[in-house]
Amino acid sequence: MTAGPLVQNIEDLGFVELDQMTPSGIRDEGLICQLISDKVNGSKEFTVSWGRMLSGQHHVKHHHETVAEFYVIVAGTPIIHLGDDDIRARPGDAFYIPPTTVHGITNDTDEVVDLVAGVNSVGQWDFIADE
Repeated sequence: MTAGPLVQNIEDLGFVELDQMTPSGIRDEGLICQLISDKVNGSKEFTVSWGRMLSGQHHVKHHHETVAEFYVIVAGTPIIHLGDDDIRARPGDAFYIPPTTVHGITNDTDEVVDLVAGVNSVGQWDFIADE
């Protein structure tokens, strides 16, 4: 049974390369599948995505002036860059990223990293690269 646009699955939607979602000219690595957004199902409150990082991939350090973000690690043990800290994450870890906080992800392992990420915005929001 399907509930139309209110229920989405990564297997049905598929992934796109992260650098297709990042502002032009910034090399960014990883895969992303938007599950809840203004484009996917008309969300006006927030955006939620499933992220996947293959071995050796790096999501560029960046910040948002006006947007808060979160990561929840589902699988893998990436390094989460959060402010001045580099934290070895593990499945089940949740990271709150307030506006203006520099953050990024590095998968320096041989395993696939899966995570859920979200922001308290829809449509386009500011993305300021910090590397």
